Amino acid sequence: MKIFAAAALAFAAATGTVVAQDFPNKPVTIIIPYSGGGSTDLMARSLATELQEMWGQPVVVENRAGAGSMIGTAYLSQQQPDGYTLLVNTAAHSTAPAVQKDLPFDPKTDITPIGMVATSPYVAVSGANVKSEGFDQFVAEAKERPMFFATAGVGSSSHFSAELLIQQAGIPADVVHYSGGGEAQVNLMGGHADVYISTTASVMPYVNNGQVKALVVLAPERFELLPDVQSSGENGVEGIEIDGWLGLFGPGGMDPALVEKLNADMNKAISTDRFKKVLEENFVVAGKTTAAEFKEQVEKEMDLWVGLAKERNIVAQ
Repeated sequence: MKIFAAAALAFAAATGTVVAQDFPNKPVTIIIPYSGGGSTDLMARSLATELQEMWGQPVVVENRAGAGSMIGTAYLSQQQPDGYTLLVNTAAHSTAPAVQKDLPFDPKTDITPIGMVATSPYVAVSGANVKSEGFDQFVAEAKERPMFFATAGVGSSSHFSAELLIQQAGIPADVVHYSGGGEAQVNLMGGHADVYISTTASVMPYVNNGQVKALVVLAPERFELLPDVQSSGENGVEGIEIDGWLGLFGPGGMDPALVEKLNADMNKAISTDRFKKVLEENFVVAGKTTAAEFKEQVEKEMDLWVGLAKERNIVAQ
């Protein structure tokens, strides 16, 4: 029996390696769990272009938006773990499960993290109602006039990063939820909110055209691509060692050899000159993680946000 079991394991490993080496031999679909036109959509489509050229097979992109990215993620969880259906998502993959208790899948076992496509710190930006030019001034202003933080919705990464900053910096503030990042930023620019936090890819176009001001990078040190923007760490605010990211995922139960191939191909794709240009234009840097490293980070963040949801009494509305 021991010999039979060992032989079966060896056969399974060999079969997995063959499948990985043969992948892909037909079109691949990448799900984007958001509407088209945003920074996530842009970078996911750019990744699809690189992979299609590398694989010599069509890579079809589908937008399946809703429920803070969980509709598209739930769809992925129901697909075969053969690598032919993948998903590109933001750090909302880690935050949403902290408040959405009725998900039709287990976020740790029914989804396979493959690799980090891009990463950058979160940046807090302010609208015209905020007079401060930097984070040190903003904290003082917030204590004179409680601020309104706009979010892209309950359980979004903008929501949890706002709650974390408010808690760690001791800022008097209220949180106002909108139906998405676009609506939140429109209300910020219209003076209906004071602060919004998101990734550089999301907010920097509005900073560059003067519609909002960059207040602070949520990180121990300044971000290399935004050297003139203060960091929370240099202002004495600790406990905010988080980054925004864009990641590639597959269904749960994928063969490890296939996951490793997809990770290697993804890292090759994000290293091309054409994709590097997309990264630079969005003020983000390449992720370059192994599958194991990415999985560890995703699950660590899930646990962090579950804890913060309990501390701040954050529940789905």
